[in-house]
Amino acid sequence: MRKRNRNQPGRRSVSEGRQGAYYLGMAMMVVGGLLFFSTFISSALNFGDFTDFENRTLSMAVRAITGMGLLIMGGFVRGIGAKGLAGSGVILDPERARRDLEPFSRQGGGMLKDGLDEAGIDLGSRATGSPKAPTTVMVRCLACDHLNEEDSRFCQDCGAPIRSKPQKRTLDAD
Repeated sequence: MRKRNRNQPGRRSVSEGRQGAYYLGMAMMVVGGLLFFSTFISSALNFGDFTDFENRTLSMAVRAITGMGLLIMGGFVRGIGAKGLAGSGVILDPERARRDLEPFSRQGGGMLKDGLDEAGIDLGSRATGSPKAPTTVMVRCLACDHLNEEDSRFCQDCGAPIRSKPQKRTLDAD
């Protein structure tokens, strides 16, 4: 397997800061999820035990609210880390958003190409150019000079019959 150099010209990669923000957001979400779900575990373990009810309830409420807050903030930080400030919509700059999302667009195109290759579909390549488009032959109407497709029997503009080949007229001498 060939390793790609992150500093190749024309190749963009996700910056170290964005990677850090992504992983920080993931960690915040994991801690938030654990805090939030710990309230359910505490409730199940202490079911029917009403000793020190007020303090336990306050502790569970604080853990649940803190957990939800960390889940939400972690998702926000993770989204910014993944897509960048402009790509996630925090900064409204289409050019910067395009640059922020370029590594993921390239990845998506690569995955699409892999799928097409696996299915045996060839769309042509940049090196050889796209497949040559079929040539369309047009026939000019003798009545109005409109160009019609080769297999037309009548003019698409004036409706006159179209003769694809000049017909020879013969005169019968009686």
